[in-house]
Amino acid sequence: MNTRKIVITFLLLHSGLLISGCNQPQPEINQHDLCVVKEWEKEVTAAECKPGQKVVFLPSSWGNAQLPIMFAAVNCDHRFSIALTNGGVSCIYTPLIPEPAANK
Repeated sequence: MNTRKIVITFLLLHSGLLISGCNQPQPEINQHDLCVVKEWEKEVTAAECKPGQKVVFLPSSWGNAQLPIMFAAVNCDHRFSIALTNGGVSCIYTPLIPEPAANK
């Protein structure tokens, strides 16, 4: 395959992935209510926050710089801005929904 065909194939495959993502249900964004959590685990956040709501993660203690990143990876909608510091995260909440395992 020449380079032009590879580039065209790449673009077609990726545009299909982007279009398929458009069919996903979109939560209504709630900019008026703020959900404050102190734990990064998705079960804790899901019990307190609604999808599309602003969420702020303010850990009880500092020292692990990976906690804000873990929170963002598990709880933030990456289509929107994420404010991240060593001390916390603010973003639009979306629950992490694992895809079902493929049948073997």
